[in-house]
Amino acid sequence: MIKNLTVCAVLWTSLSSSVFATTDFTADITVNLAAPKWEFLLKNIATGETQAQLASSESSFAKELQPLLAAQDHKAIEQAFNQRDIELDSAALRQLRGQVLISLKQYSEAEVALKSAIELMPDLALAHRSLSMVYMVNKDYQKAQTHLKKSIELGVADAQVYGQLAFVNLQLKQGASAIAGYQYALFLDPDNLQWKQGLLYALINAQAFSQAQALLEGMLMTAPDDADLWLQRSQLALRQGHALQALSSLESAVLLNENAANANETENIVTLAQLHIQSGSAQRAVELLDSNMALFLSKKSGQQGFEVQPIDQICQWLVFNERWQPLEQLLTALAPYRKHTSSYFTSRFDVYSSKLALHKGDTKRAEKSLMSSVKADPANGEALLTIAKLMHNKKRSVQAVQYYVRAQALTDFKERALLGQAQLEIDRQQYSDALRLLRQVIQLNPARQDVLANIQSLTNLVRHQS
Repeated sequence: MIKNLTVCAVLWTSLSSSVFATTDFTADITVNLAAPKWEFLLKNIATGETQAQLASSESSFAKELQPLLAAQDHKAIEQAFNQRDIELDSAALRQLRGQVLISLKQYSEAEVALKSAIELMPDLALAHRSLSMVYMVNKDYQKAQTHLKKSIELGVADAQVYGQLAFVNLQLKQGASAIAGYQYALFLDPDNLQWKQGLLYALINAQAFSQAQALLEGMLMTAPDDADLWLQRSQLALRQGHALQALSSLESAVLLNENAANANETENIVTLAQLHIQSGSAQRAVELLDSNMALFLSKKSGQQGFEVQPIDQICQWLVFNERWQPLEQLLTALAPYRKHTSSYFTSRFDVYSSKLALHKGDTKRAEKSLMSSVKADPANGEALLTIAKLMHNKKRSVQAVQYYVRAQALTDFKERALLGQAQLEIDRQQYSDALRLLRQVIQLNPARQDVLANIQSLTNLVRHQS
């Protein structure tokens, strides 16, 4: 009888121990890239374009505009045009009016003027090209594509128009066309960084990783201090599953961009910390979070949910792997900002503090942290189970049962709570109660063969007692 009891108790010690799930950082790690600052130029004259001619009656007005055009006084030119009825103007003047309005960022008025020019002269290449600019600014990429294609059909063949068409195709998810357009734009203008950046985006989106890698390495050779290129390299490495290259590239980007307190930068620092955790460099991960904690969790950030969750995950990983010194450093860094976190995360961080205290043998502090955790979030099952186990170890069985019962009301924690209470009943030699609890476990999870074996042992024990 004593032998059976000992075996049963040993088995239950292993079954009822606290479990922290590991966190798979690779599943959701992403490098955040700021969108490129695309700069599109509008050339007034291109060889081969169909050009509009002024009417003879417009020559004097054109002479009035010459000094204003030379001085780029677009506001004065607009005022001059406002004195005229557009319906009486030639296609050339309507086109010029549209370009001036684009310069003044009056895109709706520019669209009207340019469309009226095309009505008079459907093959006016510059009007189509200018109209495409209006639609690109307004993100109406389908219309922009139509007018860019028309411009090319009418003889426009410079790098700008091909680069613009490639950009539009990229926005329309037409990857192959975007790649071809950027490649042709670079053929005509090989040193244009904008087209290289666009081609890089297009290649990555098309998962042409080897071509993207070759292009990116060449860009880094000419601009080794460009943080955005290192971010691109990190993103590309992650897409290919090269975690160490992603880590080193992101480390370079963060160091180059260390004074950039923007949303993308803070997210990338968190990502870098996650990559360090994944690679086993827990201390470096914690140092990054520690030195940037104010940036992540300041009340002004407005993105608390995103920033707290990865820190929570890293704390969870540190507890599971018993990395107590980095955990203590991280919790200490977090302490001044705890008041800004939600009750949900406050409760979770209290549980991590209790685990650290238990590691140090400070059960009093552990109990205090756990009580605080349950107060902040009564539905924190991990807190309920941990405090139940602590009460169990302190021989405060009545309190332990209370917390086990509370945990059993939470679906995700019910099985573990039943197992924990069953172990407590075994330790109190209340075998019938333990047997009842184990049978509930089997109802929840019939595949638990280990539980079935223990039920059999307990059943035999209860029979011998009776």
